[in-house]
Amino acid sequence: MRVLVMTSPVPTHLTPVVPLAWALRAAGHEVLVACQPEVEAAARRAGLCVAVVEAVDDDSSRRERAAAERAAAGPGPSPAAGGDGPPWPVLAQKWRGRTAGVLAPSTAVARRWRPDLIVADPLEFAAPFVAADLGVPFVHHRWGVDRFGDERWRQARHALSYWCAARGPGALPEPALVLDPCPPGLQEPGLSAGGGIRFGAYNGSGSLPWRAAARGGRVCVTFGTRTVALDGAGPLRSTLRALGGTAGPAGPGGVVVAAAAGTGALLGRVPAGVELLEDVPLNLILGRCSLVVHHGGGGTTLTAASFGLPQLVLPQAPYLVEHGERLAACGAGEVLDRDAQETEGIRAAAERLLSSPRVAGAARRLAAEMGAMTTAAGWVAPLEEIAGRVRV
Repeated sequence: MRVLVMTSPVPTHLTPVVPLAWALRAAGHEVLVACQPEVEAAARRAGLCVAVVEAVDDDSSRRERAAAERAAAGPGPSPAAGGDGPPWPVLAQKWRGRTAGVLAPSTAVARRWRPDLIVADPLEFAAPFVAADLGVPFVHHRWGVDRFGDERWRQARHALSYWCAARGPGALPEPALVLDPCPPGLQEPGLSAGGGIRFGAYNGSGSLPWRAAARGGRVCVTFGTRTVALDGAGPLRSTLRALGGTAGPAGPGGVVVAAAAGTGALLGRVPAGVELLEDVPLNLILGRCSLVVHHGGGGTTLTAASFGLPQLVLPQAPYLVEHGERLAACGAGEVLDRDAQETEGIRAAAERLLSSPRVAGAARRLAAEMGAMTTAAGWVAPLEEIAGRVRV
């Protein structure tokens, strides 16, 4: 069986799919990642074969984008009731622009590869159209908590109606299966059910310095691989001031920072009692920790949850709030909004989480729920069945 993995142009959007790609390869199947240049290095570090898809911006793609804008002219579908959400018209315009740029080259890659199955992340809207054009099924692989997943799909039907209509029934081709690595207890209530796939704590490759392995750290602080690069080191710096030092809730030497390469140069001098580890996979650090303080990214949330650790979420953008709110709802953590992210607020929240048996128990139950989910290897046979044949 040949499997084509398609992903939107953010490296961390590929990460949750890597364990499934490994499982498919271990079972003897061929896997190719079709991605834009931004994701190429991440795919290669994961040991996967890559076809780089360069978005086109020529007369043909611009005409297609203009036609798509006309087809979706007028008000889109009203958002479902239940509070505020993303700026759907702005997102719709971005989806149309990207689809116009990558659909043709992605289809060309797929025709050469001749896949039996396509696996894609929730924002790779070219995937259903490529699958429809080739007559193969596609599988939708979520990242984590997906509060607006169903609504996003509904909005995309209208936003991408030009390409939908060109393929017959006028609807966005539906996935044959939705795989969901988020445990039901953490996932957004009311979201359409997916097939539960056990989260694999893959955070890239790297090594843990032996001194860090010996000491560990009571509190792990991480703002992911993109937050500091996009928003600066200010929030991370203030978080370390709140947690570090001998008087901090972690105690002397009790804070370890998992950071992307180059963070130290942006951060400057770190407080006493804080150890900065650059480019060390998060899963190598958490085994000796009691609390994770982070920005709310899906990979960070599920990695910490798989270790059974309480979490304090300090979201730096609206789209990072949902994981923290769900952790708080299931009792395994807290979330602080931007106004509450000052020294005393962060310190008090960390102290509450470190001292609460109730929160620790909820975090352990969440990890047990994740451990009971079907492994990536366990999904290979169902995917073979969906693809319709097994390559021997």
